[in-house]
Amino acid sequence: MTDRLPFVRIRSEDTTPEAAFRKWQAVLPQYSIRLPDGHDIRDFDMDASAWLLEPLVVMAGRTRAAWVDRLPSSEAKGEQTNLVFALFCEGRWKGEAEGRPFDFGDGELIGLDTSRASTGLSTDSHWIMINVPRRALAKLVPAIPDLHGHVFRSASAGFLIDHMMSLERHLPTLSTAEAERITRASLTLIAAALDELAARKETNQASTPPAIRNRVERYIQQNLSSPALTPDMISKDLEIARSTLYRAFAELGGVSAFIQERRLEAARAILFHPEDHRTIGDIANVLGFDNTATFSKAFHRRFGCSPRVARATGTTRIPLSGRQLFDFWTDVLGDAKPPE
Repeated sequence: MTDRLPFVRIRSEDTTPEAAFRKWQAVLPQYSIRLPDGHDIRDFDMDASAWLLEPLVVMAGRTRAAWVDRLPSSEAKGEQTNLVFALFCEGRWKGEAEGRPFDFGDGELIGLDTSRASTGLSTDSHWIMINVPRRALAKLVPAIPDLHGHVFRSASAGFLIDHMMSLERHLPTLSTAEAERITRASLTLIAAALDELAARKETNQASTPPAIRNRVERYIQQNLSSPALTPDMISKDLEIARSTLYRAFAELGGVSAFIQERRLEAARAILFHPEDHRTIGDIANVLGFDNTATFSKAFHRRFGCSPRVARATGTTRIPLSGRQLFDFWTDVLGDAKPPE
């Protein structure tokens, strides 16, 4: 008998709507998933499967409308983070990814970085997603462009979309012997879509001298403790047009997002320092946050844990390879029924 790919499945008809929803939440602990106001959980319905195509995890299914907020899942935007390519075959998803608004659906594809926050409301949807460890693309795409919240509409993305729909059809019967070839094809198409995105970004940014961004970055670092540090303040003090300022930081999610990122990175460094015993409130104040609650919420959204937990454990890392992610789902869904 031919070995099939490892898989898991959540299906409402195998249990109850409430139990299916709770399992969905349990297998995605770095998401906050909730129903829209006025929706009764007793009406919830889903049928979703996931296959391990090492090192990728491919997910496909249908779910009712829901808020899906992504919480950060690792300590940095480096090798340990995962990228997600989400195709909505039917339905729409509207929200924002670190200040970058998105609104897409009906055959469109979005990219997300699991180390960064996003929030969005999806309608009743049929979707396909590929979870890709960043390191799996290292040889194909040495410099991965900022895809977080980017809706792909290029020709290369069209080929990837067709491939993802083909994966949904064929993965239930794909043998492990064939898996390596399909994985290579998937990574090649993902790399092509990213290459086209990188080329377009380079063209768009050619009119912004690197010296401008370097100058702004130094100014931001020197004024992190100022609650008044805003794009308006930077534009005025450095005599840089707002349009030029925004264009210089577009690839990083915007000026405000960059300021927030630098403040949170500085906070993490303080929390990890063995001889720095300032309180959480003191750290929030010295880095320009309005109050401790605002700081703690922002820190949790960025790193996936509270400042107190980060200080106590000395880490915010939650690395998940494709295998680790899939094994976790298997443990949570041990009684889930396989696809028919």
